[in-house]
Amino acid sequence: MNKKSVVTIGTFDGVHKGHSLLIDKTVSLAGKNNLKSIVISLERPVKKVKGLLTTCDEKLEEIKTLGVDEIILINVSSKILTYTADKFFDEFLLDGLNVSEIVCGSDFAFGKARKGDMSWLKKKAKNNNVKLSIVKHLKSSSKQISSSYIRTLLEKGDVKNVAKLLGRFYSFSGIPFKDKGFGKKLGFPTVNLKINSDKLIPKGVYISLITQKNKTYTSVTSIGTRFTFNRGGKIVPETHILNFDGTWKKALTKVILLKKIRDEKKFKNEQALKFQISRDIVKSLRFFKFGEIA
Repeated sequence: MNKKSVVTIGTFDGVHKGHSLLIDKTVSLAGKNNLKSIVISLERPVKKVKGLLTTCDEKLEEIKTLGVDEIILINVSSKILTYTADKFFDEFLLDGLNVSEIVCGSDFAFGKARKGDMSWLKKKAKNNNVKLSIVKHLKSSSKQISSSYIRTLLEKGDVKNVAKLLGRFYSFSGIPFKDKGFGKKLGFPTVNLKINSDKLIPKGVYISLITQKNKTYTSVTSIGTRFTFNRGGKIVPETHILNFDGTWKKALTKVILLKKIRDEKKFKNEQALKFQISRDIVKSLRFFKFGEIA
């Protein structure tokens, strides 16, 4: 039979501090009792959301850093999601994973139509000699930390508070692509990234970092529809690297958002836009030198 395990289950979009607490508890309990730590994660939220805080690859990467022994990824089209609570517990958790303990939040529920709520789970676990470790929800400024709350903050461009709830700065990754070269024509060449369309990225102009192959550079990033040039519609992230003279390679690139400078807006002409970009760059340089943007 498989080694007994400690299991936690969820969607874990964003892998925020609340998620990390659950996973850390799972890893800790497994280590103390010589058991296997397992994270069962949905590939993406079952209910439609405005955008993902983490793509599937990003989520797996973050969970792996927490030291878990095994990650089981469940596709949203998987038959497992049609299981009744009893079938999920008996066949998947008990028979399949030899579960010894389940770590979960106080509002946890699973199985078809979420019938396996906390009241049901307490009885089921007790009848099968499975321990249940219930973790209280983390709060920040009296507000419960949740993926939906973080999405709300992110849509406002509040990356400072998003970072507090995630435990790291918000970022996105993609492959650079050549566009019309508007930034270069203005004297501010940019790296434009093609990113996963499911990824939630906030509009606005941000002080940022850009990384590629373990090299990191200071930068300023504009995310928007570029309607000054009548390019409205598709949201494109464009990053100008500060004090960089060279060619950016067409390889996986990550942009890390540190602080919002301003909202995106339409300018009367190119000269007005150039003036604003210059101001954005000055603010970014001040931030990296003095830690402030005023």
